[in-house]
Amino acid sequence: MTETAKLVLPSDAQLETEANATDAAARQAAVIRPEMARLLELTQANGSSTTAKEINAQLDRVLRDYEELTALYADNNRRIDGELNDIRQTSGSLSGRVHQLGADLQQQGSSLVARATAVEQRIEMLRGQAQAAIADAEQRWEGRLASSNSRIAAELAQLDAGIASLEALFRSQEQIVGEQRARLDQFDIACQLLDSATRGNKSRIEAVREQTERQHAIVAARIDGLGALQREHYAEFQELQRLVGVLHSETRRLDEEIGKLATALATHRDETGESFKWTHLAIAAVFLLTVLGFALVKWLPAFAPAGTESALAESQSRISAVDAQVAALASRLSAQQEIDAQQQASIDRVDGKLGSLEKSLADLRGAIRKLRPQGAGAAVLHDSQWLLQQNPKAYTVQLVTSPSQGDMARFIDRNITHLALDSLAYSVSERAQGERYNLFFGVFPTLAQARAAIAALPAELQVNQPWVRPLRSVQESLR
Repeated sequence: MTETAKLVLPSDAQLETEANATDAAARQAAVIRPEMARLLELTQANGSSTTAKEINAQLDRVLRDYEELTALYADNNRRIDGELNDIRQTSGSLSGRVHQLGADLQQQGSSLVARATAVEQRIEMLRGQAQAAIADAEQRWEGRLASSNSRIAAELAQLDAGIASLEALFRSQEQIVGEQRARLDQFDIACQLLDSATRGNKSRIEAVREQTERQHAIVAARIDGLGALQREHYAEFQELQRLVGVLHSETRRLDEEIGKLATALATHRDETGESFKWTHLAIAAVFLLTVLGFALVKWLPAFAPAGTESALAESQSRISAVDAQVAALASRLSAQQEIDAQQQASIDRVDGKLGSLEKSLADLRGAIRKLRPQGAGAAVLHDSQWLLQQNPKAYTVQLVTSPSQGDMARFIDRNITHLALDSLAYSVSERAQGERYNLFFGVFPTLAQARAAIAALPAELQVNQPWVRPLRSVQESLR
């Protein structure tokens, strides 16, 4: 075979390379016969000595080469047809896969549309529920706040009126106490004058003493009346404290309901956020599948459904609307909290007025304690605050427990010669039978010193069987 018949066609060449090789082989096969004719003419023109036998042999070789080329051409055509069939089958399978991917994408798009529709319905349902809950809560809160504000305003007006009347009563009582103190001073001066001027006139002194005792009884009766009035005021004060406690409990309940509503709103927001997270994940998966489709088939255009993007944009806008409603509800909650703060400030003002009322009552009690005609020692007694300031590790002696302050004052008057006035203290304890007045004597650093002080007391004080008490227990009972 000549060098012109050596055609090399690789089996893994692509379609364009095989087509070019086929055209080249066809052209080479077509120019064999004219070349032989020119060779024969050239031989004849040059007068070569080539014989006819050699020419025939050369022609036979040319014919064999031609037949071999023809067979090779046919083989190449068969191979090309096989490759073309393989390519057609491959393109058919690729087209099937592409159509299948398109169907999958359409199915996923329809599922996304259905899911977006379901999410939209759920959002509408939640919006309706939230609006109904908000309207219901607004109605309930408005009614409760209106009733609470009216009740608080009425109670504040009553408190103001009561405080004003109590202040007027306190002023009148202070005037009465001052007048009685002035009269007692006048009685003391009159007694001194009568004692110095008429020592021999015992009958007149006895008459003045009886008159003084009658005045003392009148003053004691007035003091008892003032004590009863104080107890009535204290009962009213306890009622006011109970009302304030009711207001505090109602405020705490309102705060708890507001907290529950805020928790429900936060839960609703979390649930809505979770559903949209799953929607975003589904969108990301669809986008990933689209990118893979582009990578597999470069010549196919993107055919992602445009309805999905519009549905997502609509869902996002509705999410923004729900967030705006939640923000409005949060602003309403903050306004409600401001109203609650104002109510708390009103309650604090009421507490301040009650504190001033308690202070006025304490001042009145102090003034009454000082009103003792023959009990000068009662005015210098230490109160419970002095007991609270002492060392809790020390000890004291409790002399007596009296049912009233008058009994305690009379006990001090009877034993004033045996007691140091600056070492006496008293406290008031509340019991089921009423108030009890406890009289204490001295502060001793050790238990032995306190017992020695009891042993040194006169027989008149030993009758009541005084006992030692730690100051810690006394202070705990006062607190």
